[in-house]
Formats: sequence, C-alpha cells, structure tokens
Amino acid sequence: MASPLDVAVFVLSVACGVLGGSLLAHRGVRMMKGGLLYTVSIGLAVIGLVLTVESVLAFAPDLPVYVPQAFQIAALVVLYFIAYAVWSNATKIQEGA
Repeated sequence: MASPLDVAVFVLSVACGVLGGSLLAHRGVRMMKGGLLYTVSIGLAVIGLVLTVESVLAFAPDLPVYVPQAFQIAALVVLYFIAYAVWSNATKIQEGA
C-alpha cells in the first residue's frame, strides 16, 4: 500500500516533468536554445522524469531499497550539473557586461 507521501511525490514529479516538457515544446523557449530558460526547462523535464521513475519504483515492494535511491542520486547529480552550467553561463554574462 502506498503512503500519501509516496502519492504526493509521484504527482508532483509528474507535474514537474510535464511542465518541463511543455516548456521545451514552447516556440519561444526553443528560439532561445542554449539560453537560461532552455537549460532550466531541460533540467525540469529530466528531473521530473527521473523522479517519476523513482517514485514508481518506490511502489514496488519486491525491489531493494537502494534501487529507488539510486534514481534519486542520479537526479540530484543531473540537477547539480545543470545548475552549475547555468551558474557558469550567468558568470560569463556578468563578466561580459
């Protein structure tokens, strides 16, 4: 039986992935390819997808505990590198101004 917290994590992660995917499909965001909003949209979509998979795996009672946690760690690593890339680009923009 899934706890209310597991269901909330699942719903929020799906919403995060859908929001990121819809932002990527938006014409204005695609025109700014390589920009901050485009990078954040990719990160939002990837993190939403990975956390959705992780929350679905948390519903399976047969899996060891470390399998869903491995997906969480992967999502955090991806989020870190996306945030670092955004920070690096923002620093370059600030130095150029």
